[in-house]
Amino acid sequence: MDRRASMSAGRNVRIQIPDQLPTLFEPQKAIMTPHIRASVGNEYDDDDAAQPERRLTALALQLAVLEKAASRLGTLGFIWATVVLLGGFAITLGNTDFWCITALLLVEGARILGRSHELEWQHEATWRPPVSWAIAIGRVFYWMQLLSASACVALSLVRLFHQRCYGGSEDARTNRSSALDIFYGLALAEALLFLVEKGLWQWRVGHRRLLERVAEECHLAGAFGGEVAVRRFFYDSYSRCLNGSIFDALHMDLVSYADDLLTAGSHDEQRLGASVLVALAESDRFADSTLRRIGTSAPVTERLIEMLSWKNASENGVRRSAAVVVSMLTEGKLNALRVTGIPGAIESVASLLYADLDELNLLGLSILNKLAHDHDICDKIGKTKGLLDKIISYLSIAASSPATTTTDTRLMAVKQSLRVVKRLASTTGTTGKLLRRELADVVFTVSNIRDVLQRRDGKARAELHQLAIEILTSLAMDEEAREMIGRTGGVVSELVAMFLPSPATATEAVSDAVRVEAGEALAMLALDSRRNSGEIMAACGGRVDRLVDALSDHVVIIGAARILRNLCTYAGDEWHPSLKGVTAGATKVVRTIMAEKGNPKVLNIFLALAAQMLRFMEPGELAASLATASVTDAAMAKAMVQVLREYGTPSMVVPRIRRYTIELAVAMMRSDERYAALFVEVGMEGQLRRVVDTTSELECFIVFSGSVGLSRRGVSVQADVEVALELMRLGKAEI
Repeated sequence: MDRRASMSAGRNVRIQIPDQLPTLFEPQKAIMTPHIRASVGNEYDDDDAAQPERRLTALALQLAVLEKAASRLGTLGFIWATVVLLGGFAITLGNTDFWCITALLLVEGARILGRSHELEWQHEATWRPPVSWAIAIGRVFYWMQLLSASACVALSLVRLFHQRCYGGSEDARTNRSSALDIFYGLALAEALLFLVEKGLWQWRVGHRRLLERVAEECHLAGAFGGEVAVRRFFYDSYSRCLNGSIFDALHMDLVSYADDLLTAGSHDEQRLGASVLVALAESDRFADSTLRRIGTSAPVTERLIEMLSWKNASENGVRRSAAVVVSMLTEGKLNALRVTGIPGAIESVASLLYADLDELNLLGLSILNKLAHDHDICDKIGKTKGLLDKIISYLSIAASSPATTTTDTRLMAVKQSLRVVKRLASTTGTTGKLLRRELADVVFTVSNIRDVLQRRDGKARAELHQLAIEILTSLAMDEEAREMIGRTGGVVSELVAMFLPSPATATEAVSDAVRVEAGEALAMLALDSRRNSGEIMAACGGRVDRLVDALSDHVVIIGAARILRNLCTYAGDEWHPSLKGVTAGATKVVRTIMAEKGNPKVLNIFLALAAQMLRFMEPGELAASLATASVTDAAMAKAMVQVLREYGTPSMVVPRIRRYTIELAVAMMRSDERYAALFVEVGMEGQLRRVVDTTSELECFIVFSGSVGLSRRGVSVQADVEVALELMRLGKAEI
């Protein structure tokens, strides 16, 4: 959370709070799930011209048209030769024409044979090294076709040119000559069409390097098997046009082709399909479309999940590719739900954490972090056997080791595991309660987090510290975990050191965000805990001077007020003499209450602090503080009545502001009886009765897990109102 603050210009005492977002002390109606990919790219689906592979399918269509036209002419020529010439003119044919026809049929047969096998060997050669027997055989068939077609062209032209050499009488040559012309013309046209097809192929694929350009535009040029995939895609689309309709290839694209390889191919084809999907998913141009189509294809998603659990060391490459795709796929909530709906999906993701490869470990943690955005998925993660223990094991980081011994990869693993644990610990409702208990029950959780807090090198220190503190704050929502955190040596002292950095640690600047989070964690730890309150007092040197001074620090003003309020409320009697030092901030508290009417969070916590502060004041101290702050008794009373008037119903932002105002009024009347008459005079009685008519459960809790209240107050709002009304009644009676 980025929590920044700035002071207003001049001497205005109004304060801008670093974070106005809801915290655990305020309820939230819903936990919003961030969508990393907010926009949906349409260019890959809606604009066919935007797909680079469309040029390959278009070329396949053109080549197929030429090839099929040549084949049809060849078929017609064969029928014409066998039925008309050899069947009708076999006796009258000259010796030369007979052997020419025979040679042309044989040559054409050789070309067709070579053509059918060339595609097979070219397809096979895509898996082979640059020099291999498959490529050599493919070249043999290629040159066989070229020589056959060239021979057909040459022989047909020669015979057409020497038409008068057909032989026989003039009458005998009449129909026979026409039949021979038609046959040689068909053979010539067929051969020329084939040569045009080969020329087009060489021009586009060879000279213009179409395959390489498409691979580059699809971000496959540098990917494993990327150019191989593009070449195979082209050959397969061309074969599909030849074997079926010439328009079949127009429906092909790289995503569906990779899907087919992934779900129905061999092991090598699955690896190739996964690498293609990774390249497309990682590209800015095609990512959204690719991930959307993968997410809506159950077989593909299931195969990717299955690949995550492959254990063979030789399969680490394809396993990584599958993990990258799944990681990107789970950025969207719907896709995350689809993934976890596959039986064994969480277990497959968890298997990545056990891999002997740092990259796979990081990908596994990244996937879990994205999945943990959803409440129900958090429940599944918590129920997966051994998974919480494994996640927490990645939190381990030696606090005393030099910075050079901790690799960047190790720090990334710590950061990712902190993010996952933070998601789990902040889960709301019953699921969150159980998860926090299970996380706290792992004996290494708090100690590993303490080691992270004690980390002093500069590598991502602020972010790691902030994540670790947020986890402690969430865990402290559980009463047992709260006490356990306080018992773990060094945790409270580290939090105090970050919240109130001393001049001795000035070289290790603590970010504002970390200080704010540390304040919230300390306030949560002190909540309803005598032991933890004593630990905080001890970490502060047995005094509250620095906490009182922090009330003037715009960055941590709310945290300081919350900590002081909870210390005054829950610290044991042994700290009573030390807590009397809180009264030094009475003037600051009064001024803030009068000045921060438009800032409900500050006003709320300062009213609460003022109510507890009065417990440590001697008679007459309150009047002195008001005088020092240049605030009259009447002005203070009117300000409190105004708070009750403005918050006629409980507020989501400051749910306890009315209760704190009533508590302050009771404390003031108990400290000095004259305030009872003053409150009657300014009309507080009517506002108190209005509070009774509008109370709700929202005001009965100190901490909230989403919209679920925790730490219920022992005294109801109605009871506080009754005490206040009784004190005012007694005040009126004395008058």
